[in-house]
Amino acid sequence: MSGSTERLWVSLVNSSGFRRVTESGIGASVLESDVARQASMARRYASSYYYARKDSARFQNMKTFCLFIGHTKSGSSMLGSMLDAHPNAIIADGSDALQYVPAHFSKEQLFHILLKCSRREAMKGRATARRLTPYSFEIPDQWQGRYEKLQVVGDTTSETAIRHVAANPHLLDNLRRMMRGVDVKYIHVIRNPFDPIGVMRVRGKRTIEDAVDRYFGACQMLADARQHIDDSDVFAVRYEDVISRPEDHLRAVCSFLDLTADEAYLQACINMLDTSPHQNRRMVEWDPHWINVIEQKIKQFDFLEGYSFDN
Repeated sequence: MSGSTERLWVSLVNSSGFRRVTESGIGASVLESDVARQASMARRYASSYYYARKDSARFQNMKTFCLFIGHTKSGSSMLGSMLDAHPNAIIADGSDALQYVPAHFSKEQLFHILLKCSRREAMKGRATARRLTPYSFEIPDQWQGRYEKLQVVGDTTSETAIRHVAANPHLLDNLRRMMRGVDVKYIHVIRNPFDPIGVMRVRGKRTIEDAVDRYFGACQMLADARQHIDDSDVFAVRYEDVISRPEDHLRAVCSFLDLTADEAYLQACINMLDTSPHQNRRMVEWDPHWINVIEQKIKQFDFLEGYSFDN
């Protein structure tokens, strides 16, 4: 697909009219049908196979595949966008990378898919949260959607990744085999649970009981998945810490991925950030009973230690 044709396609799928059609009852049922999914996967396999073979030298410097794990609306898109701005990294947003492992894609095919996703997200201005108040993680004058020397490729689809692993316990072993010759590293962005639960209640129109069950169910899946990952391969960082000390934490994440972070890059990323954390929990009213239930559940997971409704 040529650059101009791709921009036209991105404009179409990013339009409110297209989203209304695809999210409507009929549109969603068609796109989510088994036939549509199988056809889409076959098309991606053929396309990625062609381009991976056509430009095989593109990935010769690849060192690391980076997968985000954790929860939706916890800051993965924000941190992924900053890493995607690095000249030696491509981090796609919401590409559901693990779906391609059991489908027998090669690592080069997956890299091509993630590169295309990153490029298209850059064309859209790294816009996110369209069902709430849309905002952008675009970082001007940096490398989002493109690269200078490609060494790191990754994906931010954090909660979906954990759910894939819960459904297929051997998936991470299969991923490591798929990535033979390339390191596999994981980034876990953690956020006060009241914020993603609040978003689930508003965006997903879930009941408080359903939102709490879904959130802490994913916490248990994450804890189970971590048992299959060496601690040295995981970088855990809190959303609130990235916001309060962005240079320190972004530099640390880059170091974990073996990326050198110069001052111009760091400053450009910092300039994109809102310096005060968004407390999405304030979007809804809270019953004191449920505040207590959530705070008790927080105590069951060490990576949530210290969080409360007011902290």
